Amino acid sequence: MSRPLAKALKIAVTIIVLLALLVAGGIGYIWYTGQHTPNNSSALQAPISPKPIPVIKPTIPPDNARVGAAVESLTSPITPGTTASITVKTTATATCSISVVYDKTPSKDSGLSKQIADDYGLVSWTWYVEQSVPVGKWPVKVTCVRGKLSGFVQGDLYVVKQLPE
Repeated sequence: MSRPLAKALKIAVTIIVLLALLVAGGIGYIWYTGQHTPNNSSALQAPISPKPIPVIKPTIPPDNARVGAAVESLTSPITPGTTASITVKTTATATCSISVVYDKTPSKDSGLSKQIADDYGLVSWTWYVEQSVPVGKWPVKVTCVRGKLSGFVQGDLYVVKQLPE
């Protein structure tokens, strides 16, 4: 054989051997990684559906349960000529009354009527703060009664000329 032909044959054999090693190495890598995954059939499984979120059902407290009251939210500060609201957390099914007094004058707004707390113990009121209400800090008093027991809470409604920006 001539020298250039022998050299070309050596190069061709070297290339074939390298290609065979690369293919064998790729097959070995795929096999090895498939054997060492946490769950080698996870790609074939259907996605896991999440557990349903349990619905919290209210429980009606016993007749002798203590009655508490706490302000959950109160729109304050507020300007005259707008609506205010308060939400109170108390004992479920308690009957609650509210009074709002501006400068010794009780509000007569129809939104301030008695309310019965829902099964979760929440009760809310919304009322109109008239234009004539003076600027100042005014008490919002809520009393809740269930059976012979009662609870009381007071929030402060700040009436301002202009809301801060």
